[in-house]
Amino acid sequence: MMATADPHTTAAAPTFDVDSERALLGCLLLAGTHDRADDAMAEVEDLDRGVFYRPAHGDLFDAILAAWKDGKPIGPASIGAILADADASAFQRLGGAPYLHTLLASATTVAQVPHYRDRVLECAGRRDVQEDGVKLVQAASSGVSTEKLAQIATELAEKVTARRRTRDRDLIDLGSLINPALDDISTRLHRPKGITTGYSDLDAVLGGMNRKELILFAGATAMGKSIALVDVGRHVAIRLGLTVALFSLEMDRGMVFDRVLSAESGVPHRLIRDGLPDSAPEWGPIMAHIGPMANAPLYVSDRAPLRVADIDACCRRLKRSVALDLVIIDHMHLLLPSSDRITDATAKIADISTGCKRLAMGLDVPVLAAAQFNRAPAARMDKTPQMSDLRGASNIEQDADKIVLLHRPDYYDPDSPRRGEVDLIVAKNRAGQTETVTVAGQLHLSRFRDLARV
Repeated sequence: MMATADPHTTAAAPTFDVDSERALLGCLLLAGTHDRADDAMAEVEDLDRGVFYRPAHGDLFDAILAAWKDGKPIGPASIGAILADADASAFQRLGGAPYLHTLLASATTVAQVPHYRDRVLECAGRRDVQEDGVKLVQAASSGVSTEKLAQIATELAEKVTARRRTRDRDLIDLGSLINPALDDISTRLHRPKGITTGYSDLDAVLGGMNRKELILFAGATAMGKSIALVDVGRHVAIRLGLTVALFSLEMDRGMVFDRVLSAESGVPHRLIRDGLPDSAPEWGPIMAHIGPMANAPLYVSDRAPLRVADIDACCRRLKRSVALDLVIIDHMHLLLPSSDRITDATAKIADISTGCKRLAMGLDVPVLAAAQFNRAPAARMDKTPQMSDLRGASNIEQDADKIVLLHRPDYYDPDSPRRGEVDLIVAKNRAGQTETVTVAGQLHLSRFRDLARV
């Protein structure tokens, strides 16, 4: 029995396939009579009762799953006894023992369990789409903001796809990894170890920025976090030609553009910010770099406030319509938590940090974000930053794959012999060693550069 939604009706009937539900349950009962319970249940153990259209089928599946987990037989006789003991009247409403034998008769072979499972999942997904579509329409009609609608839509899409993701292979045997790993090893020497940041010494330590990684550039105020993030963004987009989505929660688009232009052209940022007369010689280098900038796939958003869900929705649209290779967030402490009900400061940071890591995993790209220090470094004699200086350090340290702490010695001591140097302290690196590299801070040009090698 199959029913589908009529596109011409307002109250659409939910999509279901009762025959497939019966066949799936029958195959499970059949497996119990042929000593194949473990094989069959391994294919459905991550399902829940909600995937079944008929509530009675959900009850029956729960009973079969619970019996199997308890090490009990799952044949029709044992399941019937379990259901009768639990609620005899409910078991009779289901159809009693005759209905279990009807299900058994509808089964084909145990090997068909994956087929019927996927069919039941497909129908459940369609029902989710229908139900959640109604919720979205109701929300739109209630006058909520478009930002809130985008968040709701993203959450609904996540729910719809969640069941499908459970069918991905969680465990892969070692033998299956051999051929792809050997092929990868043989080509690593001749290809980048991830997307480069533009700082060669840092790339040598980090191994680049790799898919699914959350990389943090952290520092106190005025250490140059935004400069570093824009630096990386323009390098990836202009030099490498890869698509970058940059979310600036501190600067508007015009300010980001000014910084990129200054860094690319070598014209001091102050002159660009304050304006140039038509006769100024600086127009020469500016115009020389406009062409490459115009063609660079660097997409900038200055919308704020934002939640991680908003960024996710925006990035997915960009990925579908153009491409997506890197997401940059400046900075994560200015993001909103996923729910207004999260009010505790530590819980907010934990929620945002975890969300950023999930963003990297879900989009299958590296996410580079700035993170703010508390005021601890300024209160110490030794101003060198530590991981514990991060706001929400324990949560961020857990979620991030790589953490780079920015330190400018001359910020605290203008007479420092290291004036103009910026330390990039690799404090966490799941891909390798931790080390400190130093770059030249050309702050008047809104950029950092590799130190000249002697």
